[in-house]
Amino acid sequence: MRLAKASLMLGILGFSGVASAVPSLTFIIDGDTFSQPYAITNSSTAGERVVRFQLDLSTIAPRSFCYDTVDNADCNSGSVNAGVAFAATGGTGASTGLVGAPVVADATKLLDISFTNFDAGETFEWVIDVDEANGVIADQTVSGNELIGATALVDFSDGQRLTGVLAAVPGNDLASQFTVTGTGPIPIPEPTSLALLGLGLGALGFIRRQSPRLGAGK
Repeated sequence: MRLAKASLMLGILGFSGVASAVPSLTFIIDGDTFSQPYAITNSSTAGERVVRFQLDLSTIAPRSFCYDTVDNADCNSGSVNAGVAFAATGGTGASTGLVGAPVVADATKLLDISFTNFDAGETFEWVIDVDEANGVIADQTVSGNELIGATALVDFSDGQRLTGVLAAVPGNDLASQFTVTGTGPIPIPEPTSLALLGLGLGALGFIRRQSPRLGAGK
């Protein structure tokens, strides 16, 4: 009898068919960081917005990198070393609701930006120069592949916080990328599923009431 009850319950719950929503974001930097844009795309499946993004260079090892946002300054002080300050490109700052005009101090290792309208399917692009810290190599150009090991943090509108680590791009030795994917929320049964569940519970109650009568007839 217990096996029959379990089979009936599994059959009823199997009708729910509710898909879980999954927040997701992809990142890529291809080519030299001095002139090429970085890009993140909100690839979530049920409308989750990206509300915050951080890119931390301190986790790259064994080399040390920093954001070079001021010409001939602390990050990499070559005699003609030019820096590139953070700036959104292609109008993507407006379309995603970039908050304020973020100022990334020279020689820091953390980029931290927030959004109010970064919807699923949208891409945000920006520029910012990265160089090796402490002027190890003056007037250098750092490519995306040299940022492998950097860590990203992403906050979504559904409350999930995901982290990812930049990795190599197969077939492209100048780029790095990552994809972070969250977990879907617990599915909420549809009204029809709840009705079926109620019918199932009623059937189980009927079976239970009939059990003594069946035993008495033997």
